[in-house]
Parts: sequence; structure tokens; C-alpha cells
Amino acid sequence: MGSVGIEIERKYRLHAVPTSGVLLEHGAVARRLEQVYLAGVPPGRRVRRTEDTDGRVEHRLTRKERLRDFAFREEESVIDADEFQALLLEADPARRRIRKTRHVVPHGTQKLEIDVFEVPAGLVLLEVELATDDEVVELPDWIGEWVDVTGDPTYLNANLARSGCVVPDWDAG
Repeated sequence: MGSVGIEIERKYRLHAVPTSGVLLEHGAVARRLEQVYLAGVPPGRRVRRTEDTDGRVEHRLTRKERLRDFAFREEESVIDADEFQALLLEADPARRRIRKTRHVVPHGTQKLEIDVFEVPAGLVLLEVELATDDEVVELPDWIGEWVDVTGDPTYLNANLARSGCVVPDWDAG
């Protein structure tokens, strides 16, 4: 694979997606993402197609392995469209495709990645990648109500992709 590293991230569930005006005001850049989890060995493999608003498309093959609540070992490489299509033949039949719009918003030295999912409808997650486990995250008021779901396996994309996945109602956490 191309690059190998440790990804440290905090994850928050938002009550609602901020309005397009608020996102624009804070410099958000939107991307459409589609990711498919692959069956077989090694576990934790996925392919992702990302399309920017200017029409630029990128494909990646990634393998993630959970190290602790909010840290993952991640191996990732850019692949071409033909490799992406070929790898789709290895799709895990027990998991659906994840389709979401990601709004990337600069926030001080961090980036907020706000994911709006097609399925489950209405699910909005915010991720912040960190340099260290103890880096402080201060979320801005404009994101509205939120709850910290870091470490809750329900909100891992790999689990959200499972057929029959049910996300708790907002009031249930």
C-alpha cells in the first residue's frame, strides 16, 4: 500500500446538518464519497470513490485496524478507476455501500469533517483528526447540538454499512 500511519480521531453525532449558508460562511468544501467494504482477508479493507465539486474523482484502497477507542492504524493507496471497479467484485455482501456528502471545514489548526449520510437518512457525524490522543477539541457553536460518540462502535462506518444496522434515535443517544 501507499502510506501507513496512525489516524487519531474524535467523532460526534450532530442533531442536524448546519445550513448551506452557515457551511459556506465557514469555508466548507463539499465532496461526495462512496465507500464499499471488501470481504475476505485481510479484514478492514475498503475502497472509496471521492468526487470534488469541480468533478475531480479519486479512488483509494484502505485498510483500517482499530488500535483503541479513537485511534486506528491505516494503510492507504491511490488506485485507478479500473482497479476500483475490479475490487468492487470483492464487495462484502453483508454490507451496503456508504454514500455521504462530506463538508470539510477549517477550524483553527484542525479540520472538521461533517458527514451527511444517505443511509441511515438524517445521520450527521462530525470527525476531527488529531495529532495526539490528548489534543483538545473545541467545537464551534454554529454546529448546533451534538453528542460525543467517539469509541461507540455503532458509529464506525464499517458498522454503519452492515445490512440491518439501526442507529439510535437522537433522544436515545
